[in-house]
Amino acid sequence: MSTTTPPELDTGLPGCGLGLYAMLLMFICLLGLIGMIGGTIGLLNSEPQGARSLVHGSEVPTWRLQPMRDAGLLELTEVPGAWHDESPMYDGTTSCVVRTGSVGRLADGIATEISWSAITETEVKRTEQERMSITIHGRDTALTCHFGPEEGADRFLRQVESERKKALGEGPTPESPDAPDLGPASGDR
Repeated sequence: MSTTTPPELDTGLPGCGLGLYAMLLMFICLLGLIGMIGGTIGLLNSEPQGARSLVHGSEVPTWRLQPMRDAGLLELTEVPGAWHDESPMYDGTTSCVVRTGSVGRLADGIATEISWSAITETEVKRTEQERMSITIHGRDTALTCHFGPEEGADRFLRQVESERKKALGEGPTPESPDAPDLGPASGDR
């Protein structure tokens, strides 16, 4: 017994199976392209680790300090005591710096610097639920540094206050009434 195929099916057409297989391959390829595009966008919008944290100048890549050097806020080989980046592209074009003799800020290519002895007041404002602004007032100018959560605003403020007091010859103030008196030892009388 032999089987014969009807003449209308014997025309050489690939049939439905090949078409479905081609559509499946196109769907998988499209999913792959969407995944690659999404991954690239996520990578471009991601924040480098520690990009906004207050860090010592030795931990900052040289290219991120270059805008401050171009504006004259940092010397060519100077390493700042503390540095905080606020720029949207994490490139140092908007940032604050703690130097040996002053505190400074770079914004829109304009450098503002206040020496420690010229600081008259520091002011802390909560601008949003999780963002803080620290304004440092000098005799004739002021600068404001903005910090997000866990970016080191408290350390920045402590450094500024400590350096200001040191420049004015004031000693550190005790943090609590229970702090020990650091007067001369009993054997030094």
